[in-house]
Amino acid sequence: MNTLVVLWRLIKFRPFLMVTSIVLWGLDDMVPLVIVLLSKLFFDTLSGDAQAGWNLWTLFALFMAVEIGNHVSIFGAVWSWTRLEKSLQSLVRRNVMEALLTHPNARSVAERSGELTNRFRDDVEHVVELAEEYVDLWGNVLFAIIAFIIMWGIDQTLTAVTVAPAMAVGITVAAAQTRIQRYRRRNREATARVTDFIAEAFRSALAVKVAAAESNLVRHFDGLNETRRKAALRDNMLSNTLRSFWWNIAQLGTGGILLMMALKMKTNGFSIGEFALFVHYLPQVAGSVGMVGVVATAHQKTAVSFKRLRDLTGGNDGDYRLLNHGEVYLTGEPPRLPAVVQTGNDRLAELRVEGLTYRHPDSENGVFEASFSVARGSLVVVTGRIGSGKTTLLRAMLGVLPKDSGEIVWNGAVVNDPATFFTPPRAAYTPQTPRLFSETLRDNLLLGMEASDADLAEAIRLGVMEDDIATFEDGLETRVGPRGVRLSGGQVQRAAAARMFVRRAELLVFDDLSSALDVETERTLWNRVFEEKRTCVVVSHRRVALRRADRIVLMKAGRINATGTLEELLASNEEMTRLWAGDLGEK
Repeated sequence: MNTLVVLWRLIKFRPFLMVTSIVLWGLDDMVPLVIVLLSKLFFDTLSGDAQAGWNLWTLFALFMAVEIGNHVSIFGAVWSWTRLEKSLQSLVRRNVMEALLTHPNARSVAERSGELTNRFRDDVEHVVELAEEYVDLWGNVLFAIIAFIIMWGIDQTLTAVTVAPAMAVGITVAAAQTRIQRYRRRNREATARVTDFIAEAFRSALAVKVAAAESNLVRHFDGLNETRRKAALRDNMLSNTLRSFWWNIAQLGTGGILLMMALKMKTNGFSIGEFALFVHYLPQVAGSVGMVGVVATAHQKTAVSFKRLRDLTGGNDGDYRLLNHGEVYLTGEPPRLPAVVQTGNDRLAELRVEGLTYRHPDSENGVFEASFSVARGSLVVVTGRIGSGKTTLLRAMLGVLPKDSGEIVWNGAVVNDPATFFTPPRAAYTPQTPRLFSETLRDNLLLGMEASDADLAEAIRLGVMEDDIATFEDGLETRVGPRGVRLSGGQVQRAAAARMFVRRAELLVFDDLSSALDVETERTLWNRVFEEKRTCVVVSHRRVALRRADRIVLMKAGRINATGTLEELLASNEEMTRLWAGDLGEK
């Protein structure tokens, strides 16, 4: 991977802020250059070697002007870099999020939530740090070049010796490159395992408590943390050892040069001002040499972090779409999502699924050669025992899972990209376990889209949520907590249903939506949906849904066992008879 491509795309996103940061931080680096020149003149003035026109008051005024200018430039540099850093981090995170939301295997993404958090936070910061190192580098390099020229004009032999530390830095960078990448990768992977385990532990807290496995969980967590500690120690030790070597080799070189200068002063080869200049310039030049090593290390670490982000989002070598430029909103309110506008092509006449096949990775399970149709205004219920492939069928149809073969046909036209196509206003989907965010109920229903009060009220009515909202202290402004923890299971499901209804999609897809509802609430919900004459595909084994169905798709072992009305299947299909009798056991 070419980290220079990464750097160039980061620079091009906000070139003005990048140039401003480089210039202002460069000015900060240049201040010592001017200060030291003034010091030389000051000492030369005191020793009687001053040039015409210079005096102590002139030098004092220049000192004050330089210092004031330095503070102004530092303020501007901090302002410009802060805005640049946050813009770059927001850009990369925006692109990572976009890539995750369009990932062909959404389930695999969801199962890695802890690792996602780690990469989304830390790896993005490490990628942007490369730009920061270059902002610091240019001022240091410019200082070193100008200082080198000035020093060369005073004494060429002593100045030439200052090149030796740079050669040592270059050799160590080349030698340590592979190890830097390996240690950084192991550190990031160990940290990701810890973060992922924390997320899993919170999700499975009840199961752990029931199994009385708290001590085992803590013991395993301690083991992961110990592995992470060792990996982080190796990574940091290597980085700090190299940094220490680079800085100290430069300082040792400086010490040697100072000894040589002392010998020259004995023979009157150096003035006091020239000695002061060399004393101040040498550490700065040495520091600039050390910066080259720091930047080289940053390239190796960026390569590791960017590869981890690219692997997470399904990219490959040469794929730099995570750096694509787009709008980020650091100030003010972000724009609202546009209202859903339906066109003639969005109106559903018939949906057909033909030979749909999806096999789970590293498994013999999935759905195979599934074919059925959905007419406008009809209710199709997909049913079957636990593990028969009902949810997988819906997800493969909607593109949440990438199909292996088969076609999905909308109004006679083949849908090539189901994941992009089956979105409002064409389709809306509520999964088996709906997710709510820790925001207000209104925000969870709208998710940023525009909707009239009448449309929102109608969606709430269809979701049978009106009585619940009336009991909430803050109504629609009630914060539901992480994953909707402040709501009951039934309220979460009905909020998810209302979120789907407010989008007024042509096709509504429910995955066992009413599993947490009482019988009366469920009946009310279905009655209201049927009154609307909505086109629905529903996964359910509940009798109220099966009785209402225009067509039932019966699944068994990943295949469609039979289709028909409830009466037809009960009269002719043994599997349906068992299911109707309550036999839901896995088969």
